[in-house]
Amino acid sequence: MPRGRPRKVDTQDALQAIMVAFWQNGYSGTSMNDLASASGMAKPGLYAAFGDKEALFEKALLHYFENYGGPVFAQLQAAQKHVVEDFRDFLGAVAALSSDRSLPAGCFLINSLVDCTYGSERHHELVMGLKDSKFTAIRERVLKAVDAGEMSARTDIDRAAVFLDGQFCAIAMLGRGGSSLADLKTFIETGLRTLPVTGDGGVFDEDLAVPTLRQ
Repeated sequence: MPRGRPRKVDTQDALQAIMVAFWQNGYSGTSMNDLASASGMAKPGLYAAFGDKEALFEKALLHYFENYGGPVFAQLQAAQKHVVEDFRDFLGAVAALSSDRSLPAGCFLINSLVDCTYGSERHHELVMGLKDSKFTAIRERVLKAVDAGEMSARTDIDRAAVFLDGQFCAIAMLGRGGSSLADLKTFIETGLRTLPVTGDGGVFDEDLAVPTLRQ
């Protein structure tokens, strides 16, 4: 009997599967055979649709940033809530993603930064560029908070941004290590209470059980 035509695979579905494969195993730990198996596409089809392995990694990382990071960063930059609420939502989204057991653990970008699981110098530049974009978005939100009087005028903007960026990275790593969403939320709430806000304006829940750093 004649063989039927191969099932046509939607390129966006294939790219999602490719992203998950790289996210799970890193660049060096993922072969073209792995990508073909994950995507349901034969290797010639992968090359035709996306390019070589380097191009596949770039497209997968950008797909991750656009679909998972983009909406979250857009909401942060819109600054429609109090700065504490905006960062609670922002870091909470990172925590939810990092602890989502239906996806690889942690954050694809942070995993790549920590493990250096990218191939070429071009990949390194892409990863570092996305890292810098993340930091810039955080810093700009802090700056808006100071300008709006939500945070003290004496706030060291760069130091506050470094702290919040560190919270982002720590949450991703804790999620990768198996921390529960509840624990990550407690971590977030504890960190937010260190910000030099000018009156909490009801943004902190005094009934929430949050450990104190004081003895």
